[in-house]
Amino acid sequence: MPNYLLLFGAFVSICLATAYAIKCYACESVYEAGCSENFEVENHFKYDCAFSAPPRFLESDLSSPNATACLKRVFKENGIWKYVRGCYFGDVNETDIWCRLDPTLTAVQNASCHVCDDENYCNGVNREVADSWPILTFLMVVLTSYILRLS
Repeated sequence: MPNYLLLFGAFVSICLATAYAIKCYACESVYEAGCSENFEVENHFKYDCAFSAPPRFLESDLSSPNATACLKRVFKENGIWKYVRGCYFGDVNETDIWCRLDPTLTAVQNASCHVCDDENYCNGVNREVADSWPILTFLMVVLTSYILRLS
């Protein structure tokens, strides 16, 4: 019976771990030089998208106000290249709809939008290892169950 309780605990831990919002880098190269093409990871760029609201011009079209992925947007405005990293709202398979820029930006050229949802902080240059505590918890429970079975 204790083995089943341990496995149940591991299952609940894994389920709860996947329920949290995605975490992304959030910065703009206009204000932070490290947010440009040569991205420099800074702790203050790390942002939990659970605390982020969607852009006002997208709010009326969204079925859910929760962030679904991370984005990196690159565009040229008034001759200056700008890089914006942050939370993405909308369907990750419909970037042509949900990556649109604020309509008040009128002098924008060469806009591109890169969306990722496969791991936390995926919108940097080098991908960091995602939070691994659910896997470690599961492995510890399996190891504990094995040890208890031997005794």
